[in-house]
Amino acid sequence: MQRNISGVERVLRLCLGLGICTAVLLLGQGTLADSVLLLLGFFLVLNGLTARCYLWRWLGISSLRKSGGCALNTQDRSEV
Repeated sequence: MQRNISGVERVLRLCLGLGICTAVLLLGQGTLADSVLLLLGFFLVLNGLTARCYLWRWLGISSLRKSGGCALNTQDRSEV
């Protein structure tokens, strides 16, 4: 899968994901909500490290600058 997250978005996702994971691990009570937040934080960190987001790909969104700003992918989804 090609990269579809810009550098700024990568940093934001990485920082937010690390912040969520840290907060849950330090302040969490071990509830289901904490587990869901920890999973969300993990996926944000993973997105930040790899510069790939499967949700953005599924929605046809890319924040990489091709002709300026965010762009919708015009490829046919049947190729996925």
